[in-house]
Amino acid sequence: MSETDMQRKFGLILAVLLAITALLAVNVVVGRLARNAKLDLTQGKQFTLTSGSRSIAKSPPEPIKLAFYYSQKLAQGAPDVQSYAKRIGEMLEQYANASGGKIQLEQIDPQPDSEAEDRAVESGLRGIPMPTGESLYLGLVGTNTIDSREVIPIFDPTKERFLEYDISRLISSLANPKKPVVAWISPLQLEGGYTTNFRTRQPEPTRQWQVIDEIKQLYTVRKLDPATIVEIPSDVNVLMVVHPKSLNEGALLAIDQFVLKGGRLMLFIDPLCEADSDGTPWQDNSTRVSELPRLMDAWGINIPQGVLAGDQDLALPVIDQSRGQREQVPYVVWMGLRQKQMNREDAVTGQVQAVNMATSGFIEKVDGAANGLTIEPLLQTTNAANVVSIAQLGTQWNPKKLFSEFVPGKSELVLAARLTGVAKTAFPDGPPTNADGKPMIDPTTMLKQSTGPVNVLLFADADVMRDDMWVQAQNIMGTRLLNRIANNGDMILAAVDNFSGSSDLIQIRARQQTSRPFTKVQEIQRLAEQQYQKEEVRLTTELQETQQRIAELQGQRGDDKSGGLVLTGEQQEEIKKFRTKVAETRKKLREVKFNLRKDIDDLGTTLKWINIAAVPLGVIGAAIVIGLIRRTRK
Repeated sequence: MSETDMQRKFGLILAVLLAITALLAVNVVVGRLARNAKLDLTQGKQFTLTSGSRSIAKSPPEPIKLAFYYSQKLAQGAPDVQSYAKRIGEMLEQYANASGGKIQLEQIDPQPDSEAEDRAVESGLRGIPMPTGESLYLGLVGTNTIDSREVIPIFDPTKERFLEYDISRLISSLANPKKPVVAWISPLQLEGGYTTNFRTRQPEPTRQWQVIDEIKQLYTVRKLDPATIVEIPSDVNVLMVVHPKSLNEGALLAIDQFVLKGGRLMLFIDPLCEADSDGTPWQDNSTRVSELPRLMDAWGINIPQGVLAGDQDLALPVIDQSRGQREQVPYVVWMGLRQKQMNREDAVTGQVQAVNMATSGFIEKVDGAANGLTIEPLLQTTNAANVVSIAQLGTQWNPKKLFSEFVPGKSELVLAARLTGVAKTAFPDGPPTNADGKPMIDPTTMLKQSTGPVNVLLFADADVMRDDMWVQAQNIMGTRLLNRIANNGDMILAAVDNFSGSSDLIQIRARQQTSRPFTKVQEIQRLAEQQYQKEEVRLTTELQETQQRIAELQGQRGDDKSGGLVLTGEQQEEIKKFRTKVAETRKKLREVKFNLRKDIDDLGTTLKWINIAAVPLGVIGAAIVIGLIRRTRK
């Protein structure tokens, strides 16, 4: 080889070494200077905060502190937890970066029996029990300058779709610590009152509905008189209109303008409200109807009157005694909805498991309605549902007859929905007038169209709020205990919670599940478990066989001179053999466990080296190929 060729070869090797050194140096420098720089190429930008979340991050008027508790050491060996914790940490860092210094983030690893663990418990975090007896923490504590505290006790990986929403909600609550105002309008005695006993004709007290009781624990609740209002107070964050019957023009105008101004409305309209009782078991069903035709026409939405939604696949069982004996019969107009009937991507119903509804109507869009609102279903029947005429219920309650006459349909019926879009006023000719002929409100300030997308949750049922549809109460030694049989109250609280936040919070929808199972790790674990099971079965079989053999040998044992029983040499040999087998099996079990951990570690190491070395080696390889091509051409 000539001296020139050797110099070229040496120069090539030197160039490769310099390229490797430069690449490593660039990685280190970029890693430090651009630590927070990310390129999100996932579908739906799963690892990028929405504009609503970034706006919420900037919203605190004063700095807030977020303490992320994660037991990092205890999570070793649990790849699903480690992956989810990493995602949470990265998302929290995005909030802190987007806040412009208003969010101060601290990540804490609460070691067992440490002060950090004591603070975690004191703050309300829930630990996950580990086989070692220690607790693994994965939660968030937020505080503001006036010592308000918000907590996510534990981040549940199964609810990852709501991770961004939950964090944004926590930050929003800390940024606005004043309790939101929830106002309600209803002829029903939601806060308790009196009802007439149809037997004694005497008034009897009724207790406050449980859902109102729970709302009052979190919000400021105010009742509005529909007979006198013409405008909803400006400090009201959420308006609940439950079973509206015969509202006057002033109340309709107040609701109309509240919605157009961006107010959040939860509307419960019921074609047959069973909670609307006059105390008689034979009450005329026509007196239990609620509707808002003027508003609904303006929105292009309809809840048909005189009919109900029925579904034999969702029918709740009731006790029928019409034939003189107790018989359990499915009642097709009482429906027990499960997750398949719920919108899992909406914050209101996404975390709900079961909802019970009684004699519910259904929501439909008016054909040909101009500029109608968009219906985004929250609760639906199955596709075997059908319409049931209220007249079919008759005056004599007969669920068995109703079930036998029910004919399944072929399409789903919408029972609850989120209404969105730009709405027009229900009073296009201006505000209605008082008795003296003067307009109820100043015509110059009246809105003819919403200033932006409206926020309305519409339920075709008011009984969904009724206590007996979702809780069972027991009085034990003077204490009222509740057993939740469904999540109706949780759903309504989630709706109030969603609506009482900022418009940014309302816009945040559930994200898609981002975590992917470690299928190779799971496969290794599954194979190891199978080996464990085989070893356990073999050990158990050997144990039984050996015990049976010992029992047979003991039947042939002899006495020693003192009258005691002794084991023969054969028995002793059998026991020795058994103990040897036990030791061997335990050793094999340890080997399997060691190999399990080793295979997982080896896989992790391999993937790590691939991630670290693949790109540099690819660049170097490409450089060598290009260099050889150029050299060949020369």
